[in-house]
Amino acid sequence: MIMKICVISDVHGLTVWKDIVAKERENVDRFVFLGDYVDDKNGLTSPEEQLENLQSIQDFKEEYTHVDLLIGNHDLQYIGGVRCNRFNPRLFDLVQDELMDMIRKRTLQACACYDNYLFSHAGISNIWMKEKGMEDYTDINKQFHTNPLILDFVNKINCDGSGNNVYQSPIWIRPDSLDKSALLNYHHVVGHTRIREISIVELENRKLIFTDTQLRQYLIIDTCIEKEQIIES
Repeated sequence: MIMKICVISDVHGLTVWKDIVAKERENVDRFVFLGDYVDDKNGLTSPEEQLENLQSIQDFKEEYTHVDLLIGNHDLQYIGGVRCNRFNPRLFDLVQDELMDMIRKRTLQACACYDNYLFSHAGISNIWMKEKGMEDYTDINKQFHTNPLILDFVNKINCDGSGNNVYQSPIWIRPDSLDKSALLNYHHVVGHTRIREISIVELENRKLIFTDTQLRQYLIIDTCIEKEQIIES
């Protein structure tokens, strides 16, 4: 069966996702959001506006249903995770309960998989999975919903603050480390690390697909024929 998926990466309080949805909802079968719904990096939206945007994304999921909302490191910090560089105390007061409720209701996931495409905020390291006693990517969501901080930043020797380490979690690992440790037999579709243009790295039997362009671009994936289309927002 043909499955076309629209990938929307790293929202950070912006409403551009609404334009993408309006353009593509009749053309695709599913939308996957890769997390980081809050922490406007350009200071253009207030905490109140970011909360409203997060609620609008939830409304869209409820209305459209064929939507996956994955969690990012900028989201996890507001429920007790390691703080990122744009932590906002006012935003914490506004979104903490909202995010916890999304986890409780299973509205937020750690990862999603369709055919050979594995979606997460930053990428899934088989070394991190082994450290956590996981055998399959499905174990990640199971553990996340009972203990969300399973995804938190991993403190290891020689692990810098950016998360560039093969032991790092699926919301923190960086491209260089993912290249060395990505769970085998899947095409990893991730955001997290900002780039100018969507990048598709082809390796033996898998791809690493990096999508965080601050919503300047988005991706359409045909999972049946394993083809990706990069589109300007």
